[in-house]
Amino acid sequence: MPGQQDEAVASLTYTIGEIISKLKNKVFEEPLLMDPSKTAISSRLNFTLKFTFTSVPCQPLEADERQVADAVDTAKQAVEAMRPTPVVDHLSSAVDTVTQVVNSAQTFATTWDVLLKRIKLFDQIVTGIAEIHPYTSLAWSVISAAHKVLVNQNDRDDQITRLAGTMSDVLAFVHDADPLKADRAHVEPLKLLTQQVMECAYFIRDYAEHKSFVTRLAKYTLSDINSKITDYQRRLQELRDAFLRGVGLQTGITVVRMMNVIEHTLEDKDLDDMPYAKGARHDQDKGCLTGTRDEVLRELREILSNPAEDAPRVCLLTGLAGSGKSAVAHSMARWFEGQKRLVSSYCFARTDVARRNPTNLFSTVARDLCDHNAEYKSALWKVVGESRSLRTSEVPTEQLERLIIEPSKHIQAIGPLVVVIDALDECGDQASRQQLVLAISRLATETSFPFNLRFLITTRPESDILAKLPPGPRLVHKQMSNISEQMVDEDIEKFIRHSLDEWSSELDLSNQDWCRLLVHHSQHLFQWAATACKFIQGFGSIGLGRSARLGLLLKTRRTEAGYPLDELYKTVLLQLFKSAPEQDRFREVMGVLLALKEPLPLPCLSDLFHGHLKITMDILEDIPIDVPVDVRAMVSSLASLLDGACDDRKPVRPLHASFYDFLRDGKRSSAFHIPFLPQHSLTLGQASLVCMCRMLKFNICGLADSRILNDKVSGLSSCVDEAIPPHLSYSCLYWMDHLQHTICSSDLNSEITLFFKRFFPYWLEVISLLSLSSASPISSALQTCIALQHWAQPKTMHPSSISVSHAPDPPQFTTL
Repeated sequence: MPGQQDEAVASLTYTIGEIISKLKNKVFEEPLLMDPSKTAISSRLNFTLKFTFTSVPCQPLEADERQVADAVDTAKQAVEAMRPTPVVDHLSSAVDTVTQVVNSAQTFATTWDVLLKRIKLFDQIVTGIAEIHPYTSLAWSVISAAHKVLVNQNDRDDQITRLAGTMSDVLAFVHDADPLKADRAHVEPLKLLTQQVMECAYFIRDYAEHKSFVTRLAKYTLSDINSKITDYQRRLQELRDAFLRGVGLQTGITVVRMMNVIEHTLEDKDLDDMPYAKGARHDQDKGCLTGTRDEVLRELREILSNPAEDAPRVCLLTGLAGSGKSAVAHSMARWFEGQKRLVSSYCFARTDVARRNPTNLFSTVARDLCDHNAEYKSALWKVVGESRSLRTSEVPTEQLERLIIEPSKHIQAIGPLVVVIDALDECGDQASRQQLVLAISRLATETSFPFNLRFLITTRPESDILAKLPPGPRLVHKQMSNISEQMVDEDIEKFIRHSLDEWSSELDLSNQDWCRLLVHHSQHLFQWAATACKFIQGFGSIGLGRSARLGLLLKTRRTEAGYPLDELYKTVLLQLFKSAPEQDRFREVMGVLLALKEPLPLPCLSDLFHGHLKITMDILEDIPIDVPVDVRAMVSSLASLLDGACDDRKPVRPLHASFYDFLRDGKRSSAFHIPFLPQHSLTLGQASLVCMCRMLKFNICGLADSRILNDKVSGLSSCVDEAIPPHLSYSCLYWMDHLQHTICSSDLNSEITLFFKRFFPYWLEVISLLSLSSASPISSALQTCIALQHWAQPKTMHPSSISVSHAPDPPQFTTL
């Protein structure tokens, strides 16, 4: 009847698990229980509930079922072990407030026993879901260490018990929801829920870590603790609901990195003049294929997350070129970033030493730490705020002491804070990296900064590095060579099959002989497999079909000693450049690419040379002729060996450092040897001059009023990015870096004189704009003027030269 409220006449109460158990052909059908009070209706009607279950199956993958259960088991032991210590009278009321919720051991034990049972069921539901495996794995190691710290304490802090109770409630549905793991929509919420459980483990461990309750209370106020636990509880419940509904969330997990509260804003604390390596962070597109390298990744995660105060702080991972160190480093950085535990990642590259070098590693880490946490930024500002010389220091040992150790002394961190440093051996030669390696050695002995701060460093096993970083209590040394060859080959085979699956019919993937042969040729090197797969796929290849390219690789000679990748590189290059003139063009273009101070994306490379690079070749009867070479076409053909050749967003550089080493070593590369030649520097220096003369202009950003100071212009950084493309920025910063390695000829002197007469003020404007985010462009411009004056001295030029008179003296330059 209109206006009347509907009455409940029948009901059915089942858990999800009970419903699942009654399914027949995915159909649930069950009579409803009639309300006895509605006898008039129940005598005439019967109700039956019937519906069908559907799901989208996932690809079953490996997972560890036990570690979340172990994590909560140890959390129970850790909190159960906490006991009150004698307190002064004025704190007694606070102690009563904190402990009033839990009045008996039975109440506490019951809470944890229930949670343990439910967490074991949680293990079961994550079986077969690889995305969740690492988080469940770490939860165990995190909490187990807390138990060791608190084994002599008995106090049950009510906040921790309350959090444990919430965890138990949130996971109560897991046993009933087991079939939901087959539905892909539930995987991401379940992954986040597992991550949040681990974050709760971090919080419990570090809150309980202090030896007495008085210390805990003094360090963390009740309001701080309550607010953090409330955040955790709310997020756990949100994730539970999201999992049940199978919907994604706009935000990730709740993470508490620092307990301390910052009472003032830091908006006015400008640390932008500290050296920073742009583009040095890890690449999201790089890393290990899912299902490969599982054992080494698991082991590294456990080392870096070990909560013990005496745990290793530095993990050094060494391996030969091509063994997969960098892939592991990128995977670890990506994983800890997803967990909001990555402080900084820094990847050295031999082809980018201008931006990535020992002088800015720790300053980059320090600035990343500032972005990570405001408390650290406040502490750092107290150290360097009044000292520009400290902020701009380029001495690694001083950077570590003043920018990392000193500001960190009084910071209380929660959970691991991870820094990943990849390819330490590529930061320079032994002499240039000596101070940096010495500074890194301090990380293994320094005790004044947070013990939670952990470093993963990958490198080739260079003698100077290993000598300065020996294994010890705080430094663990892991070697890629210790992984069993059988396990490596199994992973390489998985990688090859995954990479070539799209062309399975063309390559006859059902025939396993060729795949085993490729694995055999790889000599346990992932880089060999990666390069071979790119070549077979057709990246940059000319002429041959995929089957023919595969056959070509299978015929290559397997190198038993020395450099296993060399034969592969020769095979690919000989397929692309068969004749002597073609090889000449390759050497000239690659010589210029390797001489770049920092790599540029392919469109910028092409624009720098106005589309074509002119090289001099003897075509007819030893008559030199300038031959234009299409830069884009040449670089694109090398896509199996160069990163960025098929992606205009990425800088073009050797796909692996071993290819750079191969080209520079004449004994290894033979016809493809590329020595260090002044001609390559001259080509880049002249191209930079031409680029600047073509693109520099007054008020390059098109500001409404060019007289306004930079820091007063709103949105200027965005304008700079649009108005100054990378190749113009490169030209302004490095033109003299290249020319100083050449002879100051009369023609070249005339070009520079014209540049200073017509474009010098516009060059200064660009230098000023580039300095908005870093002080290095100013330093670069000063060095340019110093180098120019030295380069154009009368000993190499006629005294009447006017170049020097147009270059400002360095002291004068700073006032322009």
